[in-house]
Amino acid sequence: MASAPTLLPARSWPDLVFHVLAHVAGTGHLPASLYDPVYVDHAAQHLGPAAERPLGEDAATLAQVLPSHEQLARAQLLAWLFDDVGQAARSADRELAALVPDEVARPGLLAALQAAGPAVEVLRCAALLEQEAHGQLPAPVLQPEVLLAALAEVAGVAPRLAACDLLPVRALRLRGRLFGTEIWVGVPAPEPLLDVAHVAWQAAHEATVGEVKQMALETGSGLAERQVEAVALVVLAERAAASAQARSHRHWLGHFGEPGPNVARSGLSQVEQDVLTACLEPA
Repeated sequence: MASAPTLLPARSWPDLVFHVLAHVAGTGHLPASLYDPVYVDHAAQHLGPAAERPLGEDAATLAQVLPSHEQLARAQLLAWLFDDVGQAARSADRELAALVPDEVARPGLLAALQAAGPAVEVLRCAALLEQEAHGQLPAPVLQPEVLLAALAEVAGVAPRLAACDLLPVRALRLRGRLFGTEIWVGVPAPEPLLDVAHVAWQAAHEATVGEVKQMALETGSGLAERQVEAVALVVLAERAAASAQARSHRHWLGHFGEPGPNVARSGLSQVEQDVLTACLEPA
């Protein structure tokens, strides 16, 4: 059985940022959206309706100031800027443009976030205003041994996974994010419902996205972000089929509804198929 990735300690700031974005229904049609009505219902059961807090108005505003996939994806870099809510709160009285490297967890992101415009400040303020309510949510209970076993099961179809660090972030739920060698996925739990197999396959997908991105760079293919995503879906599907894991893989895809992502290589352009072939060649 292939090795699983390393699990990282919990971080409160990413969960808070994604908690806010999970409530932004107006972005639901965008690929980068984190809107999740199941998560929203879960939060409302413990905190009351978001409309009764500033989050309700902030979510509507965020949908207006983050109208495109690119803008929404760029704003989500804010989740990596700090590790915990306390660190973020200490600089709450100043704009991002005024922050200095030793006040943040990843100084290399400051320039990109400062250049992203006022929408990122709206997201930052919304998160800081929601921090007290968010802190009242019951802490997720992670079973590391169960998650690591599930990750090891799929690591053979996602070779890059073993070299990654994995951070479970409750508010991501069905989705995942990749930044460098870090993969962020949801937390397997009965509330809000999320099975461990889905988390493992989502992590495998994120690792495959990283693999395809690297291959595209090495081959000079110049694939755009959405093209990388499309190729990664096909790579993982074909590897799953070749390793007798197609059924489990299809179950993961089913979480995204019909008609679901395209996993047929015939839907790829020639340059995308060339990268696909390079990824599937034996090492």
